[in-house]
Parts: sequence; structure tokens; C-alpha cells
Amino acid sequence: MMDSQTLSSSKAEQRQAVKQRKPTLLVVDDEPLIRLSLSEFLRDCGFKVIEANDAEEAVQLIRSYSMVIDLVLTDIRMPGKMDGIGLANWIGAKKPRLPVLLCSGHVQKEEVGDELCKGKPFFRKPYNLEMIATEIRRALKLQHGTN
Repeated sequence: MMDSQTLSSSKAEQRQAVKQRKPTLLVVDDEPLIRLSLSEFLRDCGFKVIEANDAEEAVQLIRSYSMVIDLVLTDIRMPGKMDGIGLANWIGAKKPRLPVLLCSGHVQKEEVGDELCKGKPFFRKPYNLEMIATEIRRALKLQHGTN
């Protein structure tokens, strides 16, 4: 049986381990060149990046991935049974603490509607990469309760 001091020490060690590892991002986009260039930029920013071609592949990765995924950046319009809004809603239901950032080159946030986006950050293509990196860092700080 652990005493409260040992338990407290264990929690502190877990928080430190989280701070030391690179945050893992899942980038979901059906356009390979956009996905690859965004992923490369995010890797250069110090993130670990995994990629999915569509929402169904993203769901499989989220369900089966052996490491923690810290944030999902997804395109809204993608082929298949589920689009980016559907993916964001699935994540909200299954992994409510997992931040999701939405993006699209085909729609404005106003067209999609704040109700569908549910207050999630939205980025229009072509990307302002620095703005995306800043928003990712902000979302990760909020998720981990750090300033």
C-alpha cells in the first residue's frame, strides 16, 4: 500500500515525464502535399506528428495508438463516411479532453457555423503556420493546466 507522500511523489514524476516528452499531434487531411508540409513544419517546431488520410483512419489511430495523442488537427472536408466535423464530434464524445483544431480551404467558419465547430479553433487554408503552431501550444497548455 502506498502512503500519501509516495503517491504524491509518483504524480509529480508523471507530470515531469509528460513535460519532458514531445507532444504528439495527429494531423488529418486527405490532401497529401498539405498534410506532409504541415506535418514537417510541426516536426520542425518540436512536435511528434502522426498522420491520417481521413477521419476513419484517424479514429483507428486514436483507438489503437500505443502512445498518447495530445491534439488533433483536422481538415473539415474529406471523403468518406465521416468528415472533420464528424471526427471532432466523435472525439468530443469518446475523448472529451483531447483538443481538436479544425481547418478548411473550402469553407469559412461562418459557413460551417459556430454550432458545428462548438467553439473549436478554425484555420482557413492556406495556413498561417506560425498561427497554427501558436494555437497548438496554447491548446496544449490549457489541456495540461500550465501557463
